[in-house]
Amino acid sequence: MNILMKLEALAVSQPEKTAVADEGRSYSFAALRRAAACLGAAIQNRQPHGGRVGVLVRRGADTAALFFAAVYGGCCYVPLDPDLPAQKLQTILQDAGIRLVLGTAGDEAVLRAAGFRGCLLTPADAAPEPVALPEAADDAPLYMVYTSGSTGKPKGVLKSHGAMASFIAAFLDRFGLTGTEIIGNQTPFFFDAAAKDIYYMACAGATLEVIPAEKFIFPVRLLEYLNERRISYLCWVPTALSIVTQLNTFRQILPETLRHVFFVGEPFPIKQLHKWLTTLPDLHYVNLYGSSELAGVCCAYEIPAGTLPATLPMGKPLPNCKVWLHCDTDFVTGPDRQGEVWIAGPALALEYFGDPEKTAAVFTVEDLPDGSRARVLRSGDLAQYDEDGNLVFLSRKDFQIKHMGRRIELGEIETVADTLPAVDRCCCLYNDRKKRIELFCQLTVGYELDGKALQSQLRPLLSDYMLPARVHILDRLPLNPNGKLHRQALRDMM
Repeated sequence: MNILMKLEALAVSQPEKTAVADEGRSYSFAALRRAAACLGAAIQNRQPHGGRVGVLVRRGADTAALFFAAVYGGCCYVPLDPDLPAQKLQTILQDAGIRLVLGTAGDEAVLRAAGFRGCLLTPADAAPEPVALPEAADDAPLYMVYTSGSTGKPKGVLKSHGAMASFIAAFLDRFGLTGTEIIGNQTPFFFDAAAKDIYYMACAGATLEVIPAEKFIFPVRLLEYLNERRISYLCWVPTALSIVTQLNTFRQILPETLRHVFFVGEPFPIKQLHKWLTTLPDLHYVNLYGSSELAGVCCAYEIPAGTLPATLPMGKPLPNCKVWLHCDTDFVTGPDRQGEVWIAGPALALEYFGDPEKTAAVFTVEDLPDGSRARVLRSGDLAQYDEDGNLVFLSRKDFQIKHMGRRIELGEIETVADTLPAVDRCCCLYNDRKKRIELFCQLTVGYELDGKALQSQLRPLLSDYMLPARVHILDRLPLNPNGKLHRQALRDMM
């Protein structure tokens, strides 16, 4: 089943309702369907046998129409960041075998710099009549997102129609989300996390508002925009939500129509979360956990109303997923041990494109505790159960180091440092060259400390072998384009 069958139905049942909008442009469901299907007809003429189509992503409503056009054209789309260095963009285009790219007329220069010799299609190339939505098997590729692994080499993770349909159905059912919500999009469309917003809109009939990037520089204007557009649902990275509380924006303005605050992608600093919970206690707060190797997320934790949790669990699996913790040769069943998160279910990605060796190492067929034998994703994340049976994230296996003969979770050091009143945000890294632990901190407004003073405050709270050898004080921790902590930029400072 093609996942856009629901968009087809919405174009008939709610043709005039706004599907997606930005500051200056909007599409109704009928207009979105027609724009995508007409350009899809042009795609079929150029690339009749399907395959992969690149989409140069701009922050606006038009990008959603380009994604859907690729699907109407019977293709799998690959979001491309036009601001990537030309060499990296060239690597992705070549790796994916892309010969057709969707974008705007101004994108010709971007593609020329990347050595692209294929065809660029723009909305102006759309056919006069729309193409019918093609059939698609559940395992038919829908989109492929490139992520950088530990080596920094981009790798394509291929997702299917069935995987996304499975996730969206489970997600909407689990939280009772409907088409009445107005979604405030924060995540750039070339990141995988944005797919949750796009397909929530396309499957449930909600309205997707693409928030201008510059609004996040000025938190008061950001909240004014949320109120102006009557946004009721957010699913943002914690760093974006923390921007509001770090600058005490709630003292000047409060969101008026917001009802749901979901967060995903990284741990939410507890101090910043508590500011949201104490200022806006009546909202619905949900911590989501997922992986780039599946469609959407697999676990969720709804924060009980009126509570201020000391830690934030990953929660329990969504209805379409099964999750286990595996340690050595057996499975963890109680809160006394940690293990690697293994995930099974229809939401798993198809493969790492063009890399059967890595695919075979990460996606394996296993005998599972429920008596089944199934394909699982070995996530590389370490977690344990709490007393209520919720999964609690500990660290990436990549962030577990051996130092002074001891196994150390760098995340544990961050958790301790985050308890200090002076620390607003922090990140702990291991300097392999100098064999030492280093901590990067952004201070709470009003505090003035140097690295040595902060190190002294940490000394009684950490074992000697866990104490950072160097503490860096930064005006602001660097963020990547997705709004998460930019760990590589911090590594470059060591």
